[in-house]
Amino acid sequence: MAEMNTDGFKPKSFWSRPEGKTGMILGLAGIAGVAFLIASNLQPLIAFFSNMLYLGILLVAIAALLYMIIDPKMRNLIWYSYKSVMRFITGLFVQIDPIGILKSYVDDLKNNLRQMSKQIGNLRGQMRRMKTMMEENSSEINKQMQLASQAKKKGMDKQVLLSTRKAARLKETNGKYDVLYKKMSMMNRVLEKMYQ
Repeated sequence: MAEMNTDGFKPKSFWSRPEGKTGMILGLAGIAGVAFLIASNLQPLIAFFSNMLYLGILLVAIAALLYMIIDPKMRNLIWYSYKSVMRFITGLFVQIDPIGILKSYVDDLKNNLRQMSKQIGNLRGQMRRMKTMMEENSSEINKQMQLASQAKKKGMDKQVLLSTRKAARLKETNGKYDVLYKKMSMMNRVLEKMYQ
């Protein structure tokens, strides 16, 4: 089994991913909130620090906080918890699950395939309609040519002129229809290949 070359591959850091951006925004908002609370409650904090019992409790809390910051295992646990929460929050707004993204892509492709099948059906219907019109025109051309032939035998020059002009117009129309029909036929073949 061949080994994959991963020399040039660098995984994205947490901060460059969508959940990292969410984490950065919420982290900064949390820091700003704590700073605002401290600034707005400065008098009660001073009174709090003046009491020794509260100061002892505060020192224990600070020691626990320092332990969490210094201990690598605790720091990693908090970091992974933070990343998981940010990934969950980001996942509420943005699809970041690769399998979910692929499923959405497959659903879009299925919808496109259904639309293409519908368009192919419409195109075939238009082609049948155009073929019918061309056949009707050809039949009418033959009819007008026969009328012109009979009128010529009877010496009805006006009828000959009318019938031949009508036949000529129908031939011109059929020529235009034929060009359009060939284009539609080519388009149908292209769409069929794409659909398959």
